[in-house]
Order: sequence, then structure tokens, then C-alpha cells
Amino acid sequence: MTIHQSTPSSQPQPPSYPQLSAHGDSSVTSTTGDRQNGASVVEGVEDDDSVSTTDSTIGNTIPRNPSDAWQLLKDVASREADHLQTTATGNTRGYLSSQTIPSAIRPGPQRSVNIHAGISSYRLVREGYLTPDVIQMLVRRYAEHYHPYLPLVPRKYFDPAQLDPFAVSEKHLLTAVITISSKDMVEQPNIHMSCSRYMHDLISGIAAGHDCDVEAVEALLLLAEWEPQGLHNRIEAVGRGEEDRSAWMHVGIALRTGYFLGLDRTAFRQESAEEAKIDGRKRLAWANCYVSDRLISVRIGKAFWSRGPGPMTGLSSQDFPSLQPFSPGDEDYAKIMQATLDLTQLYSNVHDVLYSGMRTSGQMMLMGDYVKYVDDFRMGIARWNTTWGKLDCSPHIKITMQMSYEYLCLYTNAFVFQAAISQAIANKPKTDAHSLRDHLRSVFSNVGTMPDARFIWASVAAAKAYLTLLSTQIDPGRYLRYMPLRYYLYSIYSAVFLYKARSFGVMTDMEARQVRQLIVQVTEVLKKASVSTQDAGSRYARLLELLWIKPPKDSSHVQQPMESPAMSDTQLSSSAGSVRVDAHGYMQYSPANDFSWLDLEAVGDYVSGDQIPGNGISGLAPMAAYETAPSFMPQTQGISWHQQNNGLSWPMDGSSNLFF
Repeated sequence: MTIHQSTPSSQPQPPSYPQLSAHGDSSVTSTTGDRQNGASVVEGVEDDDSVSTTDSTIGNTIPRNPSDAWQLLKDVASREADHLQTTATGNTRGYLSSQTIPSAIRPGPQRSVNIHAGISSYRLVREGYLTPDVIQMLVRRYAEHYHPYLPLVPRKYFDPAQLDPFAVSEKHLLTAVITISSKDMVEQPNIHMSCSRYMHDLISGIAAGHDCDVEAVEALLLLAEWEPQGLHNRIEAVGRGEEDRSAWMHVGIALRTGYFLGLDRTAFRQESAEEAKIDGRKRLAWANCYVSDRLISVRIGKAFWSRGPGPMTGLSSQDFPSLQPFSPGDEDYAKIMQATLDLTQLYSNVHDVLYSGMRTSGQMMLMGDYVKYVDDFRMGIARWNTTWGKLDCSPHIKITMQMSYEYLCLYTNAFVFQAAISQAIANKPKTDAHSLRDHLRSVFSNVGTMPDARFIWASVAAAKAYLTLLSTQIDPGRYLRYMPLRYYLYSIYSAVFLYKARSFGVMTDMEARQVRQLIVQVTEVLKKASVSTQDAGSRYARLLELLWIKPPKDSSHVQQPMESPAMSDTQLSSSAGSVRVDAHGYMQYSPANDFSWLDLEAVGDYVSGDQIPGNGISGLAPMAAYETAPSFMPQTQGISWHQQNNGLSWPMDGSSNLFF
């Protein structure tokens, strides 16, 4: 498929995309489309796209706040503007009809009012960057490969006959769809470049407060799941968590926009079936806002953005009519959505209770009262697996549910691993001459004797189970390539977790070799799922190679001749303690002074050598200016903080997250 690159007046080139307003469409067409959409809202037509009845009846009630009053005034002003335009258009037509104008040049009714219509009014088509056929191909490609994993787009828009209304009234959503669909089309990169730049303009408009509807929220949620590279200013050769940061921002804007549009009101059931039907699309969008907010927060260890009413008010698959199967052979996305909501609630509870904050989590670890919570969570997770693990759905959908389940097991049990580390650090005698690294490796050398052994083993088992699913149960070119990025990143988090577990001495030598072989398989699968070396799979495979398979690029720089044949490690001293490079050339960092397994940016710094300037070890030491700080000891990016409390300490990172 090629791109139509010409217009009647110019030859635009995608690399020099013109700076146009985020409103994008022509002034005549976009205004007409918006007003048509607004008219449907006022008239209360029975359509999935209409606003909730709570909002539509505002004109008959007393405004509850300044925003309601503003909306009422805006509706009045819009109706008055429509009336004035209609009157002016009628007068103009009457004047023209009374003049002596040759019929050959007299404009017809349609030409005088609307130069562009339907898909022709869509900015990328109107300016010659894409053709309607290309857009239709991209929509069809999205429906086939991407839609099953997040069915937010109304299915009616996958009908080719609906392309015109899709372009006129849902430009944010359409642009997100074609931007995601084109991200793997490396043979025609200008398609993705054009879509991405227009998408960037539209996102800027949303952030600036331009008018938008629920379709803008849906567009942002889709982007957060796939994060097209065309929206990034720079692509690193090694993945460093850029997608996490972008998703965090897109989900945040989606939540803000959803709150402003009143989507949170749909979290509660409406009294009548008619109201539920009208609010169906908004309820689905808000439920996905909730899911995205929880999952991105868990992924990067940040607090939740959304604190308002969530969708867990007794909602079930029946509350999402647009996801119900149309025919017996269709996928039951409504049940999949209910399973996802139930699992997300577990994610949310684990995050709220165990990872609630630096002080609360640290005290819970040292006091040991986390065990009852972890046991309850493990029972709830197992119950979810019993209920939904046998859900009848497509294999590639079921595998994503299994992977989400395994990652939740890892996330829950990893807290106990952190607690065991904190307790070991707190119990280290001041008179002990051994380094903290040696002390921790000694403590974890025999996990079976520890009170929390079952949780530590469960966390390692969950990480290995996730990587095994990814490397053996998914066709990389047919399915993994199109899955949401979180499933890629869960594998990276799992691999980093295992790397840190190995560094604490939890694994035997044989188990460590088996895990390393598993990592090799994962990197191969990630590469096969990639369409280029700049694709996320390839970039994060490189991260794992640097972390697990190859020595850091500066390791030859820091290795020194061994003084004694009996020494198996090269030992370098620093103000932070000893830093060792083992006989295989792998850096053995101090476990109490390094990156979190939830901080991919810090992992990228570590493997890329950005924290090893000069002699290769100064980046691991605390900054001298902070060595005498009384309470907190901030260090370089990615290095842990220690909070002191009555002589006890537990490691934290700069984001108030536990460091492990």
C-alpha cells in the first residue's frame, strides 16, 4: 500500500510536518461535526456515543457546582450560535439566488457550505499524507491484531462503511488506532511518522484543555498500552523504561480528562436499563481508566493517580453490553473484562497494603506483621485462578491472563523477600567486620532455615513461571508482537528480579545456570517478536543480554590482576564498600546499594555503564556531599536511600520504594 503524497497546491513531506492546531480538521468541517455531535447530545438520541443522562439532564436541574453552571451556559451559547449560523446561511443563499449569476459558476448548496466531507475532512487525508484506502487498511489491521487485547474501539467502526463518521466525530480515537497499527510497518515509516505527529498534536490539545469527549480518553488509554515509538523524541539502543514513563503520563491525562467529563459517575449502576445503555461506553472507558491506573502504578512502583469511585461497585460482565458476543462464535470480551477487573482489584489491594509508602512498608517489614496480609492475598489470588483460570477464550487471550496472574504472584511474594533483606540488615551486629554484601549472602545462603522461606521460593518460582510462559507458549511473530507492552516489560522485571535474587545467593549454581538459559530463550523470543532493532522487544532483549549474558562494557576496564590464585573474585574498594567482579566478568554489586527491580531506568544505567564513570566504581558510592546527612542519604540516580529509625534501617530508592 502506498501513500498519496500530492495535493492540488503542494507536495508535503512527512519529515517536515507542518505545525497546525490540534483541532486538525478544517474549520468548516470540524465545527459542523462537533455541532452535529453536540446536537445528538441535546436531543438524547439512543447511541453508544452520547453523553450520560446525568449530564444531559443538567439543564433541568440546579447546577451543583461552577462546572455544571459553565456547561449549562456553554450549551445555551452553542444553540444560539447554531441558530445564528443557520439564519446567516439562509440569508446568504437567498441573496445569491436573487442575483444574476450564470448557472455554470453558481455554487450548489453542498459546495458553498462544506468543501470537505467525511474521511476527506480528516487532516491526514485532506493534506495528502494518507489516502482513505491506507486508513481503512490500518483500521482493519488494528481490528485483527490489536483490538482483542483491549476492546475499547466500538466495533461498528470496523465496518468500512463507517469510516466517514469515524473520521468526523472520533478523530482522537481514529488517530490512535492508525498510529498503533502503523508502528510495525517498517517498510513505510512515513506512514507511522505522519500518524504520530498528528497524534502528538492532538494529545497536546487535550492537555491544553481543548474540547474532547470520551473518545479522547479511549485514545490515550490505547496509546498507554502500546506506546508507539513515533511519539518518543529519542530511541535508546537499550530499553530504559521510556515506555513506562510515557504510559504513566498518558494514563494520567486520561484520568484527568475522564474526571472532567464525568465518567466516574458511571462507576455506579444507573436506575433504568435505558440509562445503562446510554452510559455503556463511558462506563467501559472509566473501568479501563481504573485498570490502566492500577497496573501502571504497580509496574513502576508509584502511588495511584485515581482516588475517586472505582468500577468495583458490583459491576459484572452484564454491565458492558458493547463487549457482549454478537454471535455464538464471537469472543466474550465482557467476561474477560470482569476477570480483568477482579484481578486488578487484587493488584490494587496488594499495592495499597504492602507497598503503601516508605514508612508504613518499612515498619511492617521490621515488625513482621506482613505475613497475615500476604497469606490472605495469596489465598485471594489462588481463588481468582480457580474461578477464571479455565475461562473459555482464545489461547492468545488466555495466556495474557495467566501471565498477569504469575506477575501478581511475583509482586506479592517479592515484598517478603524485601522484608527478609531489611531484617537481615537491621540484625547485622555493629561489631561484624564482614561487608554488608557478604553478610546478606551468608544470611540467604540457606533459605530453607528462614521463617519466610516459602514466600521467597514462591517469588522466584513466579518469576521463572512468567518467563517460561513468554518463551514457550506464545508465537512471537503472530501474537507477542501485537500484545500490549506491559507483557514485554513484566518479563524484564521478572528477569531483573531473578538477577538480584541470584546476587543475594538464593540460587544454587545449577539453578542459576538454568535461569540464565531461560533468559537466553527470552531474549531470542523478544528479538523474533521485533520488526527492527529499534523495536521494544529488541531493545529490552539487549538490556537482558547486558545484565545476564554479557559482562558490562566497562568490566574489562575495572578488572585488575588477581593477587592470589586462590581468589575467585577481583575486589575493588570504594567508600561504599567492596565492589567485586567475579571470575566470569560479571559485576557483583553490593545488594544494599543498587537499583530496584522496578526501576528500569536505573537498570539501564547500570548495564550501560552510565554509573561507572572513570574508575568504574565511583557511581556506586554515595555522593560525598550527603555522607553526613542526618536522616536521608540521597545518592546518584538509581542508588538506594536508607531511612534510619531507632538504629534500624531499610533500603529505599528515591521514589520512596523499597530497593530490592
